[in-house]
Amino acid sequence: MHTNNLKNLRIVRLNATNFNENSLDNFKLNQNVTKCWRKVNGTYKILPVSYTEDWNLSERKEMARKIISAINCGSTALAAVTDNYVTGFALLNNYLFGSEKQYVDLSEFYVAETFRRRGIGKKLFEQICSEAKRSGAKKLYISAHSAEESIAAYKKYGCVPAEEPDAAHIEKEPFDLQLEYDLLPHIYEIFNKKVCMDLLLLADEQIEMVERYMHIGTMFVIDDCGIKGEIVVSDVGGGTLEINNLAVLPEYQRKGYGKKLVEFVCDKYKNKFSVIQVGTGNSPLTVPFYEKCGFTKSHLIKNYFIENYDHPIFENGIQLKDKLFLKKHL
Repeated sequence: MHTNNLKNLRIVRLNATNFNENSLDNFKLNQNVTKCWRKVNGTYKILPVSYTEDWNLSERKEMARKIISAINCGSTALAAVTDNYVTGFALLNNYLFGSEKQYVDLSEFYVAETFRRRGIGKKLFEQICSEAKRSGAKKLYISAHSAEESIAAYKKYGCVPAEEPDAAHIEKEPFDLQLEYDLLPHIYEIFNKKVCMDLLLLADEQIEMVERYMHIGTMFVIDDCGIKGEIVVSDVGGGTLEINNLAVLPEYQRKGYGKKLVEFVCDKYKNKFSVIQVGTGNSPLTVPFYEKCGFTKSHLIKNYFIENYDHPIFENGIQLKDKLFLKKHL
């Protein structure tokens, strides 16, 4: 019997060896829908639409056979597996379409009922995006179920309305919302900063300190088949923009994401501010990074980390004491 323990979660590519028509027999969809997006006078609105979507055993086997057939025709299928139980799956049809052959189609994407809102969908989506990128596509195309929860999840992943809605998809599922996801690295503003709290705490490990600027600053993320890093900036007056927080996931550091974020805000705000500054620990890891980005040392606040944090802060084995400011003219 499966459990909700996700320590053993794996994302696997499906093939004839690890997947058959019985593999989804225990997959419980059971989505209770109460509201859906509908187009009213040319504008999408949330309307009360109630029904339950579920599959009986025959329908589960039919879906499994559909996946097997698609794999045999060259499509890519992935499954999130926990303790040998399929907790989610995705099917990517590896043919390019659109006016510039920019799209590849995410034809199926599901997470089992008891495993939703636990990060499985995000992991599965990011991995299927990586597969889509390898196919040569620039964008992932999703004809998305119009249920409020489904669209909210896709928006959280970074999906937006498709620039080129596909007529065949619309004809097949007229109530679906046609979405796309940019597979190339892109930077955009994010308003719900709390979803990036783990990233914020990588750069500033005391949550009370993060909250000082989190609500007044503007956050941008770099998304490359999933959010890889973030930057928060704020106006501190006198024509100066300050970098409050900059972090990249550990496994993606030293790949240029941090530099791209700094270059992005410098370019975006160059006509509004004359100077950009950053305050950081006097560390052999962070200071050289900013110097490579064109910053020069400005001034120190002595014992800042000792007086403002409730525990010693260490970086690369060195205790941070003074806060060093670096500046760059825009």
